[in-house]
Amino acid sequence: MPETEREQRALVVGLGISGVAAVRLLLAQGFQVAVSDRRPKAELEEILADLVRAGISEIETAGHSEAFFDNRDLIVVSPGVPLALPVFIRPHEQGCEIIGEVELAARFSAAELLALTGTNGKTTTVSLLGEIFTAAEKNVFVGGNLGRPAVEMVDSGCETAILELSSFQLESVSTFKPRVAIILNLTPDHQDRYVDSDAYLAAKTRISQAQGRDDVLILNYDDANLRAFGAELKSRRQAGENLPEILFFSVTETLAENGASWITDRIEIKAETLNGQPLLVELKAPAIKLPGSHNRSNYLAALLTALICELDSETVLKSMANFAGISHRLEFVGSRNGVDYYNDSKATNIDAVIKAVSSFEKPLLLLLGGYDKGADFSLLTEHLQNNNVRQLIPFGQAATEIKRQLPQYAQDFQAANLESALRQAETLAEPGEVVILAPGCASFDEFVNYEARGDRFRELVKRGGE
Repeated sequence: MPETEREQRALVVGLGISGVAAVRLLLAQGFQVAVSDRRPKAELEEILADLVRAGISEIETAGHSEAFFDNRDLIVVSPGVPLALPVFIRPHEQGCEIIGEVELAARFSAAELLALTGTNGKTTTVSLLGEIFTAAEKNVFVGGNLGRPAVEMVDSGCETAILELSSFQLESVSTFKPRVAIILNLTPDHQDRYVDSDAYLAAKTRISQAQGRDDVLILNYDDANLRAFGAELKSRRQAGENLPEILFFSVTETLAENGASWITDRIEIKAETLNGQPLLVELKAPAIKLPGSHNRSNYLAALLTALICELDSETVLKSMANFAGISHRLEFVGSRNGVDYYNDSKATNIDAVIKAVSSFEKPLLLLLGGYDKGADFSLLTEHLQNNNVRQLIPFGQAATEIKRQLPQYAQDFQAANLESALRQAETLAEPGEVVILAPGCASFDEFVNYEARGDRFRELVKRGGE
C-alpha cells in the first residue's frame, strides 16, 4: 500500500481470531482502526479489554449499523461475515475498499505464496505440505483456515507461506496472487450461504483470479468440475490470455498432458519447476498411513507441489511416508473389545462422509448428525449401501431430517446428542467392526466447533462405558 494510506481509517468487522489479528496488523501499519461485531458486549469483554489497551476507541457491539460503517477508507471483513449484508452497500458506493484478512496479509507480506482450497482434504494436505517444507529446512509459515491467521505471516520472517483457504475467505480477495494455487475438489457445501453450486464454484476458483502466466494452478483431474474449469483456462491461456499454467493430478488414470498420476503403486510426473526446469519423475509410491483413494489424491497434490518447488524428492517421499494425518480427520482413536473407533469430526459435509465410509472394508457403524447446514442426506444412499455401513445412528439437531431422508438406514435409532449416539453404537458394535464419527453436519447445536466435538468423542471412547 502507498505510504499515504497508512493513516487511513480502517474498520474490522468480526472479532474472531482472524479479525483480532487483522486489527493488530493494521495498528502496526499505522491505520486508525475501529471494530464492529454482532455479538453483545458481554460476550466480548476479554477481547475488547485487550483492544482498548492496544489503543482502539471506536467499538460497536450487538450488531452492525450503517452509520458506524460510513466514511471508512478500508473495511476488513472476517470470513464468517457474509459480504452480502446490506450494511456493506453504502460503503461500497462511497468508494470504500472492502477486503478480507487473507487479502490484507498478502499485501504486507513478501513471502512466496502457496495457497490451497477445496471442499475436503484441505487441512490434511496443507499440514502435509508444511511437514515436507519443514523437513526440507525451508523457512515456512503454515496457516489460514486451519487455525493460524494469515496475517501472522507478515511478522514471521517466512520465505514461503502455505495457506489453507475456505470459500468464505476467498470471497474477499482481489489482488491476492499465489505463486502456486491448488484446488483439491469441489462438491456441494455451505448450501446455507451459497444460492447454488455455481456460486460456490465461483468462490473457490477466486484463488486463481489474479494469477498470471508465471504462476501455476494445480487441479484435480478426477473432479469433473475442475477438469472442465482447467480445460477452459488452458484454452484461453493458449489463445494468449495472461493465465496460469495448469497442472492436473489424477489417481484414476495416467494423464497424457503435464501433471501427475498415481496408479496402483506407480507415480508419474511430467511438468516444469517454477524456475522452468523440466521435471520428469517415475517412482514407486510410498506406503502412506491414511486410508482411502481421496487421501492418495491429497498426497499426490502435495507431492506435485513440492517437486515443482524443487524440493528434494527423497525428503518429500520420506515426509509422505511418515505423515500420520491430523486430529479429527480419519483419526484412529482406539480399539476396545475388537471394535475400532475413528474420529472424523471434520467431515462436515456429505462428500466428506462419502470419503470416510469409502475408506474402510470392515462393517461400519456411522454416527451422522449435528447442526444441519441444509445438506441433501439422500445423496448418501448409494454409498451407504456400497460401503458396508451396517448401522446408521443419527444424532443432534439434524437427526429427524436424516431419518426422513434416509428412512431405510435410520428407522430404529436416533440420539439426542453425540454421547448418546456413541453409547448406542457401543452396544451394537461387534468385534471386527468400525465405529466412525463422520457427522456430515456442523457442530454448533452442541459444540463451539468441530474440534471440540472430536475432542469429546475421543474422550468418550477412551472412557468407554464408565
